[in-house]
Amino acid sequence: MVTKTIVHFEIPANEVERLSGFYRTVFGWKFEKAKMPGFDYWLISTGPRGKSVGGGMYKKMGPNDGARNFIGVEEIDSAIETFKKAGGTEVMGKQEVPGQGWSFIGADPEGNVIALWEQMKPARRAGRRRKSKRR
Repeated sequence: MVTKTIVHFEIPANEVERLSGFYRTVFGWKFEKAKMPGFDYWLISTGPRGKSVGGGMYKKMGPNDGARNFIGVEEIDSAIETFKKAGGTEVMGKQEVPGQGWSFIGADPEGNVIALWEQMKPARRAGRRRKSKRR
């Protein structure tokens, strides 16, 4: 995975159908409902796979819930530590996205919300699938 670059973005929406229609019309983006039980989330395709940054859209959680960029990191725990030591603050602690990776949402020293993302290594994904099939 490429690190220290934007690898994903999210756009919160009051009305997902209306807002996704706007982005479809203006940019030709494609939207697909994600298979994430208990969470309404739409994957956004902005162009050819591997040549563009993908994103997501979800129902806005509050009035201050704004768009955010996810920066790829090699190892999220050390990146969180560096982020905090440099003056960043935690907005939402480290969370696992099952079978995908880990995220952390924070604010820079001026209050801009950014997110860190560590992609799960392919071997760990395969191991998780094998374990879940045994049950």
